[in-house]
Amino acid sequence: MTTRSHTQTGLARHDAYVAVSPQTLGRLRLLTVGPVELNLDGMAVRVAGRSVHMAPKEFELLAVLMENAGRLLTRRQLLDAVWGEGYPDRNKTLDVHIRRLRRHLEIDPDAYARMRTVRGLGYVFDIGD
Repeated sequence: MTTRSHTQTGLARHDAYVAVSPQTLGRLRLLTVGPVELNLDGMAVRVAGRSVHMAPKEFELLAVLMENAGRLLTRRQLLDAVWGEGYPDRNKTLDVHIRRLRRHLEIDPDAYARMRTVRGLGYVFDIGD
């Protein structure tokens, strides 16, 4: 992260802030697929109306999957998006996080929200019917 000092005000500015469209100021960015609701600004997750607590990497992984709901994402695409380009998956990091996410999403067994494994390729966050 780059920090630039302003000599007149004595305040530091971080260049890593994300630009937000003026139309979205003051509104929460919510991502909803089936019974799963992600509050991207508050890093909060609700499944079938119930709050779910998860680790930051699990949240990031779920956000990437939900932003691409219905699309096949390869293991490499997911690793690059969540852990950074070229991250080695020596310890099955992705598999462990997917398994944890599945447990979080199974709060309501009747709710249709699942991550489907496409063997040898990657994962799909299915969109409910």
